[in-house]
Amino acid sequence: MKTIEKISYRKATEKDIPQLIELRIKQLIDEGYPESRDIRHELQTYFTASLSNGSLVCWLGLSNDIIIATGGLCFYQLPGSFSNPTGINAYITNMYTADQFRKQGIASFLIDKLLTEAKAGGFAFVKLHASNHGKSVYQKAGFVNADGYMGLKF
Repeated sequence: MKTIEKISYRKATEKDIPQLIELRIKQLIDEGYPESRDIRHELQTYFTASLSNGSLVCWLGLSNDIIIATGGLCFYQLPGSFSNPTGINAYITNMYTADQFRKQGIASFLIDKLLTEAKAGGFAFVKLHASNHGKSVYQKAGFVNADGYMGLKF
């Protein structure tokens, strides 16, 4: 029988960036992206700037003071529209739970924290792109599939 460990939760700070970087890399590898280059410097730059300027709020799940799960809510701006006059969007990203801690409700708890942050910020809509690992968690939280994301790789 699997022993469920006590998990604590808190917001990320700059001191967490080294662990956030390594978890992001694990997440990408788990999602099937080959580690074709070292992106640690770019991730360091992103997390440092985004956590300090408030364009990223990151919640953490910890076991014995080690980050074992993370979820981020980032804010980005596009030109305004009739449905979103400010053009500011909320986007859930960087959701990851270490293998041995999955299926314990940790990601659901983090999603709830992120959605609470979005509601407190006045957002009526939150976007995300789901990996196969996370689809059921997002559906349980009320997210529905909305096709329309397109990309072009050069």
